[in-house]
Amino acid sequence: MATFVLVHGAFRGGWAWDQLVPLLTSAGHTVIAPTLTGCEPHSDQVGTAIGLGEWIADVASAIDSQDESVVLVAHSQAGLVCRCVLEVRAEKVSAVVYLDAAVPRNGERGVDLNPPGSPAPPENLDPAMSIPARPVGTEQGFLDPSLADFVNTRLVPTPLGPSLEPVVLENPAANDVPARYVFFSDTPPTFPCQLTRIRLDESGLPYEVMVGPHDSALTNATNVAELLLQSV
Repeated sequence: MATFVLVHGAFRGGWAWDQLVPLLTSAGHTVIAPTLTGCEPHSDQVGTAIGLGEWIADVASAIDSQDESVVLVAHSQAGLVCRCVLEVRAEKVSAVVYLDAAVPRNGERGVDLNPPGSPAPPENLDPAMSIPARPVGTEQGFLDPSLADFVNTRLVPTPLGPSLEPVVLENPAANDVPARYVFFSDTPPTFPCQLTRIRLDESGLPYEVMVGPHDSALTNATNVAELLLQSV
């Protein structure tokens, strides 16, 4: 049996995997879904500068809580932190699955990971800022009103600080961790994950496309669970 460490994207917390977790645990697997620092509901850290190192430590701590290696799963903005986690915990990650994830290159910042044609980020951004969340609805694939309510009552502002720090990717072992890239068909073209997809196309590296919206782990949990179970 495997252990999955599921890392949420922007405006979300560990709860973003609540539809998926029972499907993995019922198959006999262990699941850890940490909430990144500053992303807790009603966090008292709003307005406090949070660094990328804190998010890396959050995920590394979840990995270290297990004796065996883990499958690391990154959704959306979590591609930034999970790629950095591989720098320090490559030996404990058996595979990484990027779900619609923005995956940086050495020296890039999270705010740099927008597809071509997107406006450049403003200069002198305040690392203590947080980006407010936008409610979800049918346009984002939430056709079930109760599920949309579940999400909208839990959405939080996302700390900007971690996305302002250039990443340092220098550990060769990180590149040896098997990586699987999955994109969702209905994700808007302006989302940062689209830059990852463009780069994979340019390099000829493979990826998969699953039918569904950006939040398919919530709206199409069964299909996403089946995909993840193929990674163990």
